[in-house]
Amino acid sequence: MSWHPDDAYDDAALQREEADEVLTPEAVITRLKLAVTDAGSQAEFARRAGTSRSRVCEVLSGRRPPGDAILAALGARRAIVGRQA
Repeated sequence: MSWHPDDAYDDAALQREEADEVLTPEAVITRLKLAVTDAGSQAEFARRAGTSRSRVCEVLSGRRPPGDAILAALGARRAIVGRQA
């Protein structure tokens, strides 16, 4: 699965993913926006997550994908979904 927001997703592959929920990049950004609001600021969210405020800003703007620290703070993890041949 690619991070780029213009990439298409294979719905069947996403449904096969063994997870409670499969999140699109847009859903991750939405969750991050809510978490930043709850924390009071990007800097405070970043401090709690163990990352930098600049990384949070880059993820929110779509310039970079979230790293493991941000995903963990959101209760998510990275997964690779492939197609069967």
